[in-house]
Amino acid sequence: MVARISRLRRCLRLPANRKGRDLVVGDLHGHRRLFEAELERLGFDPSCDRVLSVGDLVDRGPESLATLSLIEEPWFHAVIGNHELMLLNYLGYYGSRIHSRKSFPSGGGRWILEAVAKNRKVVAKLARRLTELPLALHVEGEVAFNVTHGDLHPLGARQQDLLCEETVCVHRADEATSSRLNIGEALKSDLLGLPFDSQFVQVSESPMGELPITYVGHSRLRDVTVHNSYVYIDQGVCASTAVAPPRTPTVIDHTQFAYWLAGVVSARTSGPASGQRDVARTVQDAYARAGAWAA
Repeated sequence: MVARISRLRRCLRLPANRKGRDLVVGDLHGHRRLFEAELERLGFDPSCDRVLSVGDLVDRGPESLATLSLIEEPWFHAVIGNHELMLLNYLGYYGSRIHSRKSFPSGGGRWILEAVAKNRKVVAKLARRLTELPLALHVEGEVAFNVTHGDLHPLGARQQDLLCEETVCVHRADEATSSRLNIGEALKSDLLGLPFDSQFVQVSESPMGELPITYVGHSRLRDVTVHNSYVYIDQGVCASTAVAPPRTPTVIDHTQFAYWLAGVVSARTSGPASGQRDVARTVQDAYARAGAWAA
């Protein structure tokens, strides 16, 4: 018998990381090995670095239970995603008005049948831990930022709306983790593509809104996309096939990205519209001033 829930933690505040990096990762969907390979490539050090996850750790991939168990690692901090809520709904923790309990194990959640049969106690322990995850994270630091799964429009567009109460109704969390209102606006905007690190970033005409930088997943896009403070970092993840190489999850070093984005915002919001070359030059200048530019 599980303990029914009606509310979730609204926002968990984390102190600034004074010792290492804060890396933000997109939707993992059961691909722990691909994630760990990317961390190794980036030289991740669990003794000082942290990972902030936008949620959706489970379903679709081959290692859902192992990926879900990341929430027990002291360096891994996750928000709850719509796929975690689908799992809790299936396990009887609440009755969702959006997700179907019956269809969960017949789709991307088919892994749960074997997991419950072979590792019932582990599943129960991790499910209880899921009920403690927040809808959002707010991370302090020189450039503070948020992490959430879908956009926060159902709860409000201001930082005060995120921090005004300790908990949120689980049905409101359902709405927020599935929301795509903001990305709908972004895709109607004049997007400018610019290189950052080893990827391309699409930046709208209005990169920043009332929120600080807010990393989100849920909406799978070809490129990282920025609009109205939201940074969409779900570019899909999948294992290699006979015709395609593996697609690794997006992992962003927040400090590097924040300085890069500051240059973009400066270029996009000052005076007449600039071309890609002018914006790129402004970005490089902002990076250099911060001592973070890497050729």
